[in-house]
Amino acid sequence: MSLWRYVLKRLLLIVPVLFGVSVLIFGMMHLAPGGPAAVLLGPLQNEQIIQEIRRNLGLNQPFYVQYWRWASSAVQGDLGNSWTVQQGTPVTTLISERLLLTFELALLSEILAVSIGIPAGIIGAVYQNRSADHLSRIGALAGISIPNFWLGIVLIMVFGVTLGFEWGIGGWVSPFDDPVSNLQNLLLPVIALGTAHAAIIQRMTRSEMLETLNQDYVRTARAMGISEREVILKDATKNALIPVVTVIGISIGGLLNGAVLTETVFNLPGLGKLLILAISRRDYRVIQALILFIACVFVFANLAVDIMYAYLNPRIREGGE
Repeated sequence: MSLWRYVLKRLLLIVPVLFGVSVLIFGMMHLAPGGPAAVLLGPLQNEQIIQEIRRNLGLNQPFYVQYWRWASSAVQGDLGNSWTVQQGTPVTTLISERLLLTFELALLSEILAVSIGIPAGIIGAVYQNRSADHLSRIGALAGISIPNFWLGIVLIMVFGVTLGFEWGIGGWVSPFDDPVSNLQNLLLPVIALGTAHAAIIQRMTRSEMLETLNQDYVRTARAMGISEREVILKDATKNALIPVVTVIGISIGGLLNGAVLTETVFNLPGLGKLLILAISRRDYRVIQALILFIACVFVFANLAVDIMYAYLNPRIREGGE
C-alpha cells in the first residue's frame, strides 16, 4: 500500500471516530443533572421560569434535533454563543483568547519531557544496572507516581511561599509582548506538567534501547571495530527511537488533559481553566466545544504519528493491505 493510500484510509477512519465522540459528548452533557437554565436563574429557583429559559435556549427540543442543530453549525465553524461563562460571547472567541497559553504550555512541557526523557532513557540502557541506571529508574518512578496537580502545589509552596518567587503563580504574559516574563511565568507550570511525561518517555526509551543493543546488527558493528559511542549514537539510538515517537505523539493528548488541573492550580487563564469554569456553570456549548477540540487534537496527533511511523517503517502500511 502506498503512503498516500494509507494516509487517505486513516483520514476516512477519523470521520466515524469524531462523530461518535461528538454524540457521546452531547449526550453526556444533556443527561447530567442541573443545567444552564438553573445557573442563569440563580438562587431564586422557579420551575416555570426555568422551563421558559429552557425553551428560549432550545433545550426542550428532542435530543436528535438539538444535536443536529449543534453539529451542523459546528461543521461550519459556528460553535454558538456562551450561555453562562460569558453570556452572549461566541465560544470560538473564548477558545481563541486562551488557546495560545495552553498550546505554549503543552509545547514547552513536551520539549522538557523529550529533553529529559530520551537522554535519561539512553543513559539508563547503556549503563544498565549501574548507579546511573538506578537513579534514572528511581526518577522515572517518582515522576509517574506524583500527580501533576500535587507537584504544582509543592512547587508553589517551595518557590512561591518559602522562597518568595512570583514566577508562574497567577500570571501570564503573551510571548509577543514580553518573551522573558512569559517564560518566567510558565517555568513552574511546565515543570509540573512535563515531569510525568518525561518519566514515561524515559521508560520507553530505556526499554527500546535495551532491546536494540541486543540485536545482531549491533553486535556485528561492535565486532567490526566500530567505537561504542558511534554504535550507540548512530545505530542503536536511531532505531530505538522509532517506537518512542509514538509515545511522544500520544502524550500530546495527555498534556492537554493535564493542562486542565495545572492551569487551575497556577491560576492560568487557559483552556483548562475555561473548561473547569464551564463545567461549574453548566455551559453546555463551551464544554462540548472544548472536549471536542481536545478530542480532535488527540485524533490528529495520533494520525500524524501513524503517518510518520508508516513512513519510517513501510511494513506498517503493508500490513493494512
